[in-house]
Amino acid sequence: MTGDREQSEEEDKPVTPPVPEYLSPLRWRWILLTTRRQEVRFLYWPPRHPAGHRRIRMFDRDGYDFGTLVWMACDACRVGSINKISITIEHQRQGLGRRLIRRALADGPGYRWQTTGQSPEAK
Repeated sequence: MTGDREQSEEEDKPVTPPVPEYLSPLRWRWILLTTRRQEVRFLYWPPRHPAGHRRIRMFDRDGYDFGTLVWMACDACRVGSINKISITIEHQRQGLGRRLIRRALADGPGYRWQTTGQSPEAK
C-alpha cells in the first residue's frame, strides 16, 4: 500500500527542467527568476581556449532547452565554422535561428564562414 502512495505522490509532483551543464542549481534558479518575463532565454558558453567551440543554448519560459548553436571562430586563420544548429520544430520559423547565426558571425566579421554540412539543410 505504501508503494502505491509513494508512486502517486511522485506522479503529482511537477516536472522541473534539468539544470544546464556548468551551472549550479542556485545560479539556474536565479536566471529563471530574473528572466521570467522573457519568452526565450539565451545562455552563452565561451570557448575554453581562443579557437575553441562557443555555444548558445535557448530555453523557453519554463526553463526547457529547445535549441542550440555551436560554432568556432579562429582569429589566426580568419575562418569561422558553424558546427551545429538545432531548434525544436515548435520553435522554428520565428527568426531564432537567424538570431543565433548573426551572433556567431559577429565573432568574425570579414571571416570566411563554413558549415559542417551534417544535414541536407546546411547551407
